Amino acid sequence: MFSSHLHTDPGQTRPILSFAAVGVLLVSLFCGGLATRQAEAAPTPAAASAAPLLMGFQFGLAAENQQALNVIGQTLSDVVSNAVSRKVLWLPNFDLKTAQASSEASSYSFAFVKPPNLTAALLAKGWQLVAVGKDTMHFGTDLIARQCPNQAGKILVGGGSLSVLGLSTAVPETCISPDAVWNSPSAVLLAPQKGSLVDMIAQKLWLGHAKQLPKVVHVKTQNAVTGLMRDMHVAAIGVVTPVVSKQWLAEGGVLLQHQPMPMWAVLAAPSVPEDSVAKVRADLLGAASERANKALGLTGWEVGSPKAYADFLKWLKS
Repeated sequence: MFSSHLHTDPGQTRPILSFAAVGVLLVSLFCGGLATRQAEAAPTPAAASAAPLLMGFQFGLAAENQQALNVIGQTLSDVVSNAVSRKVLWLPNFDLKTAQASSEASSYSFAFVKPPNLTAALLAKGWQLVAVGKDTMHFGTDLIARQCPNQAGKILVGGGSLSVLGLSTAVPETCISPDAVWNSPSAVLLAPQKGSLVDMIAQKLWLGHAKQLPKVVHVKTQNAVTGLMRDMHVAAIGVVTPVVSKQWLAEGGVLLQHQPMPMWAVLAAPSVPEDSVAKVRADLLGAASERANKALGLTGWEVGSPKAYADFLKWLKS
């Protein structure tokens, strides 16, 4: 039979250890080592209690519904959160005023911005350009029109359909060539949100062809522009972005003019360390951004150039 004890030879003074005692000793050593490793891996109290970083979102005249915007906000802020190993809260309606918040608790560390004039303004205030979306959609502002029935190459303007906009029906309905629209008394601009970026660009484009603006009617959204032109047959010149005009063209509509704009951007506040900016940029340019890219309809990101935004703002103000 096997003994349950280990014995020393006679005359030796080494202590006698039982198998049970050896087991207890080994378990103690293992647990002690595990506890040490867990203590080393646990976050410091300072890191655990660190306040979440704020990431502002400015979608501009978004064509997406609220659910889609929520998915964009969450997936993109998750990319930033994982890159910097901090919780990130995303908040909509970000603008220059909120960017300059003085309270530490309400200050923004990152931002996602669609309107390039806001990106330009932030860069001028010292914000850092992290990355810009790859422009496969030809981002910009488009002027669209209805095609004239049975007259290829001509557009339809004016007429009784303008009564839907509260305008006089005395303006004659006519089919004209696109080149003639700029000085046509029947032309009416239908734009989303007075004073919005696309509204300003549309008026600037028009005045590049004519000495004065036509009658301008404002509605709430881009989808309202195409809705009135398609469903109510309003013969106006619509102002939209390529996300919306793409569908309009697919339905047989006409593109009068396209004005390119610098693409959507992710920015970091002046106070964000360079290494954090580099980590976020690397994750945006890599596979970590795939879910966010799908939500945004992007094929990916690139480094981009601050000069493109400065040049755009200079053109807009000229």
